[in-house]
Amino acid sequence: MKTNMTTLNARESMIAAAMQQVMETAKKPAERLCRYYSSVLERQLNLRQTWLLVNAQLAFTFAVLPVESPMLLRAACCGWFLHAVLKCKEALGE
Repeated sequence: MKTNMTTLNARESMIAAAMQQVMETAKKPAERLCRYYSSVLERQLNLRQTWLLVNAQLAFTFAVLPVESPMLLRAACCGWFLHAVLKCKEALGE
């Protein structure tokens, strides 16, 4: 029984290590984007601020680009964009 517990713990630790490696690999593009935004804005940003900027960019894209979308959908996207910009302003402290 004790051998089974040891094997189970070894498997769990291997799975945890693999999950940790996957998480680190998945964070690399976000960290690169964070460094890019930091260099463009000439100030240090964290990952949360970076994701808020990405959210604002997506909201702007959905508010402006779909030319033939219904006005109600456009209004919702404009509201999303306004909310995203206000969150960015709050997070960046300006």
